Formats: sequence, C-alpha cells, structure tokens
Amino acid sequence: MSARDLVDIVASNIRAESARRGLYQRDIANALGLQQATVSKRWRGGRAWPLEDLQTVAEMLGVTVAYLVTDHSDGAPTIELRPRQDSNLQPRD
Repeated sequence: MSARDLVDIVASNIRAESARRGLYQRDIANALGLQQATVSKRWRGGRAWPLEDLQTVAEMLGVTVAYLVTDHSDGAPTIELRPRQDSNLQPRD
C-alpha cells in the first residue's frame, strides 16, 4: 500500500463516518482550529491528515484512529449489527 492509498483511505473513512453522524467539514475544522478550506483539501484526499489531528477526528466520530486508517472498501461490516429491541414489549402473562 502506498502513502497515496493511505491518504485516500483515511479521507474516505472520515467522509463516511461524518455522513453517518451528520457532521460537516466546518464542524471538524472548528474542533481542530483550522479553516474549512484546509479540512476540505484533506476531506478530498488532496492532503494527508496529520496524526495529531486524527485522534481528535476519531473522537468526534466515535471511532479509533486504527479504524480511520483501515481499508473498509470490501463491503463487510466492521461492527456487529443487531436488531433493535422494542422497549414497549411486555412480558407474557
């Protein structure tokens, strides 16, 4: 894997997790104290995310840095999905 591939993987994972949580580039920029344009370049994979910023981004997204740098493009879910339990279920008499 090349450095370019890793930059693209990280950018893709950050975009995907941000979308899942309803976060925007400006939210991440504000948390990091950066301009939105700087985050935009990283968001698209035009620039690498520095390691010191990845920890903050990972915490915002509720994932680990290891998750952000791992390729998840094979389509397999990386988390266990369980059916929602209905809180209105009553015990049977």
